[in-house]
Amino acid sequence: MYSLFIDTHDKSVVIILFKDGKIISIRNIESKNKHSEITMPLIDEVIKEGKIDVKDLNSVIVVNGPGSFTGERIAVTIGKTIAYLLNIPIRVIDSLKILAINVDDDTKNVAITDRNGAFVGVFDSNNQQVGELSYMNKSTYQEYCDKNKVYSEIDVDYEKVYQEAMKEKKLNPHEVKPLYVKGISALNDK
Repeated sequence: MYSLFIDTHDKSVVIILFKDGKIISIRNIESKNKHSEITMPLIDEVIKEGKIDVKDLNSVIVVNGPGSFTGERIAVTIGKTIAYLLNIPIRVIDSLKILAINVDDDTKNVAITDRNGAFVGVFDSNNQQVGELSYMNKSTYQEYCDKNKVYSEIDVDYEKVYQEAMKEKKLNPHEVKPLYVKGISALNDK
């Protein structure tokens, strides 16, 4: 079974082709704000390197954020389009859960920082989200870090991520939505 993984939530674009849960081709490129220019060519590269046709794909995994507005739209739109056109399942995993999957701790406080603060999530030892995700400004985030061990820079084992993503519900492509940092911030302000 071939699965295509698409992640454009951060400064890098990560495209992976999996065969039965094993990486057969990967591109992880810092794009310097050129996600829209390099994502499709990278997908083409991993498909060609994997020696398959795009029609051989059996599923798509998309990282839906939190992340930049434009970055998230790119991954989600491309993933939805591929899943819809090929009539294959699409699964969604968020970038905070990806961090949690790669932390070995009973309670996993994970964060993705930006220039204004951080998007924070808490996960249990089974990588299940505990409570609501939140966006914190810099001073609130610093206070949070002073009281909690927070993981934000982690080496990602993408084969572990694949295993967790495959546990996620298969979605209709029309149900997939980006998870924007600013959107969560606005929700927290209500």
